[in-house]
Amino acid sequence: MKVTFIGHSGFLVETTSSYFLFDYFKGELPVLDQGKPLVVFVSHNHRDHYNPVIYDLFRDHPWVHYVLDKDCGIKWKIRECAAQGNDLAAKLTRVRKNQKYELVMPEGKSLHITTYRSTDAGVAYLLDYRGVRIYHAGDLGHWVWGDKPEEYNHRMAQRYQCEMAKMKGMSVDVAFVPLDPRLLTDTPVSLEIFLENVQAGKVFPMHLWEKFSVIRRFVKEHPQYKNIVVPLSQNGETVAVRREEIV
Repeated sequence: MKVTFIGHSGFLVETTSSYFLFDYFKGELPVLDQGKPLVVFVSHNHRDHYNPVIYDLFRDHPWVHYVLDKDCGIKWKIRECAAQGNDLAAKLTRVRKNQKYELVMPEGKSLHITTYRSTDAGVAYLLDYRGVRIYHAGDLGHWVWGDKPEEYNHRMAQRYQCEMAKMKGMSVDVAFVPLDPRLLTDTPVSLEIFLENVQAGKVFPMHLWEKFSVIRRFVKEHPQYKNIVVPLSQNGETVAVRREEIV
């Protein structure tokens, strides 16, 4: 398996049979193998997670399917594509929080998708495909801010703990979890709580705002996760996840 960090919360996962693209909003995609199907996920409609340029992919790639949070605006693009003779609507799955979905891939295998409620907007995704589990948090995180009322922050912390409790004891092969430096002393909490609840093979920190030093700091302060947390250092970086590193 290969994981390419496109930027911010955008990642491309390549398996032996498929591609999965998460929360792309800018950056250069690697050259894609035209023989592999591509599933594009959007967790929510914030500008740093959703760019309608993703819809250009279905004109260039032989098999593309989009999985979008229900609040992502798409009707205008469906109409535009229909006027050009392209049926974008047939390539869409709209999702809601706390639901399960099944997408049959071209080779006949099922991609199982579970959604979780975000603590901000939209959903988080858990994928189960051909024995591999992939988790992308979107904006599901411990968003505790210094300028927010104590009641708000307490409620936020409870909501994140509640969502993570749903995953307690679960094994995930690859995960993408926020490590946002804007949270200051609370920066590591989302990742800490995730790792306390979930057995993960490899975890890729995201929502970094290109402050890659926060990863090094996290690993220094949590040496028990040194072989789990991937030390990303630049946009466009590709990391190979070996079979023996899959849970």
